Amino acid sequence: MVENALKEVKIMKKRFFIALSLYAFCVLILSAEGKKETVASKFPERPVTAHVPWGVGGGSDIVFRTVGEFFAKHSGGQPQLVKNVPGAAGAVGIVEYMKIAKPDGYDVLTWAGAQTIKTHVSVVPYSVKDFKPVIRLISNYSYILVQNSSPFKTLKDFIDYAKANPGKVTMGHAGTGGGGHLACILFTNAAGIQVSYVPFEGGGPAAAGLLAGQTMVSMNIPPEGLSNIEAGQLRALATLSPKRLPQLPNLPTAREQGIDVVYFQSRGIVVHKDTPDAIVQRLHDIYKKCLEEEVVKKKFYEMVIDITYGSPAEYGKELLEEDKLFEKIIKENKIGDKYK
Repeated sequence: MVENALKEVKIMKKRFFIALSLYAFCVLILSAEGKKETVASKFPERPVTAHVPWGVGGGSDIVFRTVGEFFAKHSGGQPQLVKNVPGAAGAVGIVEYMKIAKPDGYDVLTWAGAQTIKTHVSVVPYSVKDFKPVIRLISNYSYILVQNSSPFKTLKDFIDYAKANPGKVTMGHAGTGGGGHLACILFTNAAGIQVSYVPFEGGGPAAAGLLAGQTMVSMNIPPEGLSNIEAGQLRALATLSPKRLPQLPNLPTAREQGIDVVYFQSRGIVVHKDTPDAIVQRLHDIYKKCLEEEVVKKKFYEMVIDITYGSPAEYGKELLEEDKLFEKIIKENKIGDKYK
């Protein structure tokens, strides 16, 4: 009897210590989660820096400066700063971001399809999978620009000249291995022409290069060069959209003019892959509210930019799908040096 009683005591002690350990573990977990929630609820407590791996005046730069105007309104007073680090189709700025950024949400990285493309065109020390998606903000279609004084009055004029003079047309874009470069390749392949590509450090510089006469044609996305069109300095020959853009009703699509190619780029925000979900959600909520501001909606419409909001899950799914698509296109067209 005594032996049985001692055994029961030992069993009860063992169960008690197990239960106590489980309780302590749960308390630690709940405490940690509580701290995360507290940190997230107070975030941000200092300015957030949006790293734009493109030049000033390019598509990403304009988008994030526009949205950032309202960041402080929805973040408890903390502003969004913009840091431009152009070069190598986004690679220079992304590598710098990876060295600087901590998983605390105070450094966000602006992301565009061009940056995913670069990971397949060249050997770079990152992929889209190295970042955590926050939000998709907008999308915009490419268009083809020339100087207003150009002899190319129509897309057909440009194509006819390029066919008669292979390689003589200089065509600017936002950087080797970027979205503008891919748009150029897709267009020239569809049109059956050969041109000489001229890379710049962003879409803004590419439009400026066209204006300065450094190139004959330029592949851009609105709002790059839009103010120059309005000023009568540049002219658009075609848009690579499935139908005419409502803001530019007189601009025909490439498809309307016999060239079957459609191409667009979306732009969003990603962060350090170890950033807590609560911080990601807080950033998402701030940027979503900025996107819903009527002033922002109006500005984007006037800049021929479509708001195409996507949640972290939706944007993440799109990024992975784009990653596979771009890899396929780049391999099939033998673009760049990564897959040689």
